[in-house]
Amino acid sequence: MDFNNKHYQSLDLLRGISGYGVAICHFHAFVHQSTFFEYFSFLFVEFFFILSGFVLYPQLIEVLNNKKNLIIFYKRRWLRTIPLFVFCLVLISISFGELFSLNFLKYLFFVQDFLPNFLTNNYYPVVWSLAIEEFFYLIFPIVLIFLGKKNLLKKILAFLAVIYFFKIILIGNFDSNFYRTGTFFRFDAILIGFLLRFFLTKFDNKTFLLLSLFFSLLIYYYFKDFIINENENNLAKFLFVLSIQIISVITLLTFINFERLISSQKLKNFYSLISKQTYSVYLFHLILIHVMLKGGFTGNFSTIIFVLMLFVISSILYYFLELPFLKIRPKIIK
Repeated sequence: MDFNNKHYQSLDLLRGISGYGVAICHFHAFVHQSTFFEYFSFLFVEFFFILSGFVLYPQLIEVLNNKKNLIIFYKRRWLRTIPLFVFCLVLISISFGELFSLNFLKYLFFVQDFLPNFLTNNYYPVVWSLAIEEFFYLIFPIVLIFLGKKNLLKKILAFLAVIYFFKIILIGNFDSNFYRTGTFFRFDAILIGFLLRFFLTKFDNKTFLLLSLFFSLLIYYYFKDFIINENENNLAKFLFVLSIQIISVITLLTFINFERLISSQKLKNFYSLISKQTYSVYLFHLILIHVMLKGGFTGNFSTIIFVLMLFVISSILYYFLELPFLKIRPKIIK
């Protein structure tokens, strides 16, 4: 397998599943107070991190090969992520009466999870993952340039080991939520995706991967009560984050190894559509949940109504807000 430049349609499917998986889990967590769905939402969010590192590999290598590409990398990432984020942040801030408040500014500059309890009102909680992504975009390319090409794999593995070292020695200083969502605690999640594409050139034991995925999800489900009830135990905090990273690796490898089966021409358009919607789904679904809660749309068939409305709204956001910026991106980068 060539992991360097190929576009994997199977990962489009994984991205779409992750986006709607997070949204549906959050709907049940917020509307029906379900700890079960909240627990599984953590896993879907984690998939985004490893996907991000894996997909960004070619762009990051271009920065490594020529540091002049650093500004191009920044422009590409920020034109892709910032416009829709600002739009959704303004909408939800108006809804909560927080527009231009101190909390709003913390969200706007992605610093809301720099420290525990840094916000007085965490009204847009999903942005913790985007903050990790944005600061990874900002910092890691510079780290790559600093490390240089010689013995790069060893240096990145050492960098990852340093992250884990600090995560272990500081584990008792933070609660389980911040340990999972703190901006500088989770660089390792994206870095693992980058490393997968860096040195894994062949791993095609489909049976092994399917069995591994099945048993890892089974273990994840089996330890649900322990993680929820004993989440402030230091060992539980560390093993929980490690487990969702391992499951994410297995899941990504499984989808890639079933690329030929998954990427049939008949389903290609569907994968492409839900993949394009993913960012809109992720940023807008809490706004829709808030509206539905206010309107009392929480009865029978509320989940189906939620998904259908989210599908329509996310499609509109993609074609009328995201796509125009994607189209002008080549001109601005040039």
